[in-house]
Amino acid sequence: MSIVLAYGPPIPGLRFRRLQRPGDDAVISGLLNAGNAADDVPRRVSAAQIASWLDHPSNLDLGEDLLMAEVDGVPIGYAEAGWELDNDGGRNYSTWGQVHPDWRRRGLGTAMLHWIEERQARVAATHPAGIDKRMQSWVNDTEAGRIALLEAHDYAIVRYDYEMERPNLDEIPDLALAEGIELRPAREEDLRRFFETEVEVFRDHWGAIDGSDAAFEQMRADPRRDMGLWVVAWQGDEIVGQVLNRIDREANAELGLKRGWVNSVGVRAPWRRRGIARAMVAESLRVLRDAGMTTAGLGVDAENPHGALGVYESVGFAVARSGRVYRKPLSPATDPELIARSRTS
Repeated sequence: MSIVLAYGPPIPGLRFRRLQRPGDDAVISGLLNAGNAADDVPRRVSAAQIASWLDHPSNLDLGEDLLMAEVDGVPIGYAEAGWELDNDGGRNYSTWGQVHPDWRRRGLGTAMLHWIEERQARVAATHPAGIDKRMQSWVNDTEAGRIALLEAHDYAIVRYDYEMERPNLDEIPDLALAEGIELRPAREEDLRRFFETEVEVFRDHWGAIDGSDAAFEQMRADPRRDMGLWVVAWQGDEIVGQVLNRIDREANAELGLKRGWVNSVGVRAPWRRRGIARAMVAESLRVLRDAGMTTAGLGVDAENPHGALGVYESVGFAVARSGRVYRKPLSPATDPELIARSRTS
């Protein structure tokens, strides 16, 4: 079914439509990877990752929240809405999408941003009043076009984040855990506990952590999940902390890297400030090295309140790239106002 946008750019053969699965899984992957390559973002997303995510949507209506753009049947862009509950009690309404580099600067990004904002206004109108509602978009500093688009539409920076790298996996410090705390192999039967630990650990961080059943199913189905890489610290029957390391093998093959990710580092509140995170990260580096990797990366909130940046620097990581989070207040509109500008035919 075609979507008619009153503000669509005058591109011959341009058509907007709904998501069509499973074919669009690879389409979205291809668009994201083409954009990342053009914007010097050293990440790639496989079609299997997109499929896993869309198979278990959380606060994302696949029939309404995705918009595909094509010219004469060839995909050239997509837009994505969806929302999340923020840890501060507010709601973040996502602004995301990608335009193929060959079709940028023709008004397509602007048209899709308008579509997202109108869709999100409709969704927000159905949510409880009295809470902070805001549009939100995560951006890499090298994505000049996305930055310009957001700033032209009154989005403002509210937070920065860093991507850190350890250029080699040599000279990894040998750090002991506190007495009574030990590392044990991650077991499949404990997967739900690891998920619940992640939600607990990140509930007091800036941003949002999704504790829904759909988010758990996303974790279970993630094609990159390799529990043999995970580092989990225990004290008796209690999980103290964990690092859910991963290797993006398809991305590594395309980028010519042997990079592992020190992912989702977290220590539960009663055990913080005891050097546990630092010891788990050091062990994670050994695990990745033993898996054949030669470098490691991780992401961190630039203003992390628990000293994460210093922990990572102390074991050899340095900031390699930065990103930013943009927001602007969302004012829910009524359906008649929106129908006048966007209709389905």
